[in-house]
Amino acid sequence: MHLIVISLSVLLLAYYTGLILIFRKGLLPFSPGSGKGASVSILVPARNEEQNLPHLFNALAVQKYTAGVMEIILINDRSTDGTLDAMHAFAGKKSGVRVLSIRDVPQGISPKKNALSRGIEAAKGEIIVTTDADARPGPDWISSLVSAFLPDTGMVLGYAPYRSDGPYTSLFHRLLALEYFSMGAVAAASANSGHPSTCNGANLAFRKQSFFNAGGYGESAARLSGDDDLLMHRIHRLSKSRVVFCTSKAAAVFNNPPAGLAEFVRQRIRFSSKHLDYPPAVVAALSGVYFFYCWLLALLVGSFFSAGCLFLFALSIGIKALAELFFLLRPAGRLLEDRDLLKYYPLIVIPHLFYVVLFPVLGQLIPVKWKQPS
Repeated sequence: MHLIVISLSVLLLAYYTGLILIFRKGLLPFSPGSGKGASVSILVPARNEEQNLPHLFNALAVQKYTAGVMEIILINDRSTDGTLDAMHAFAGKKSGVRVLSIRDVPQGISPKKNALSRGIEAAKGEIIVTTDADARPGPDWISSLVSAFLPDTGMVLGYAPYRSDGPYTSLFHRLLALEYFSMGAVAAASANSGHPSTCNGANLAFRKQSFFNAGGYGESAARLSGDDDLLMHRIHRLSKSRVVFCTSKAAAVFNNPPAGLAEFVRQRIRFSSKHLDYPPAVVAALSGVYFFYCWLLALLVGSFFSAGCLFLFALSIGIKALAELFFLLRPAGRLLEDRDLLKYYPLIVIPHLFYVVLFPVLGQLIPVKWKQPS
């Protein structure tokens, strides 16, 4: 086999495993900070979420946080169903709940960022916590998330796993839960090693002042997606404050996964559409990972024509899998998960190559749409 092919395979494999080893130091047990007494504003933007909101309201009603320092701001974003009525009903039963209703979206800002911006402006809390209408947090969610703040912390990320119970027990949904867990593992490892890469707006907390110090959503305001990770990068870069991941299992917020394959594809295209807006250093690091996956896919195709390619592919994919399992996914699983999702890992090793290579391309080529609940 040509020396260049062997050398490139070794170089890319070393790069990928090196990143995993660097991030591994961020997978540490949760250590509470000093934010327990902070005032908190929980923001819930929702559009046509009448069916999901009652479950979230039940969870918000039993949060164990100091009385009088937590408010809930429900933001109705132009709903056409019973969302606004459900919000007012909850506000009438629980103190500390306010309802904002949005009728139009100004030019130059996406609908969700507009809703969140309105909520942030109205918030009284020192710390803003965002979540989604289909979220399922536990009773210690807020206390765990907020306690992770230190004086120099601008943002705390939380784990936002997909549900695999109720109507989401199929193999397809369990594989989605594994995929989302792997994203959470990367988010935790990268943030707590000082190089935050991604996060999830369904479980996010940041200082209100850090948001304004970073100029809010800035140039990414018009992006349909990115109210979470693009904001995270702005706060980390512009407000000169730390971004950390709360690895307490009590801080996890479960979410509904895509119902089917078509919804999954639309969602992942939307996620991938914003990656080129990341800071240049993050784009460069992710480009190296992307090229590694492209190279593995090329070796896989070459395996049908060359025994040498087959050997290199098997060796590379084997070392990659071992590095992911032993230095990233298993340590993260002990911190974040009670489910045995890794038993499904062998089923996604090869399909994941196509997934990683294909969706970033589709995200740049296909117009992004946000399918709202009916």
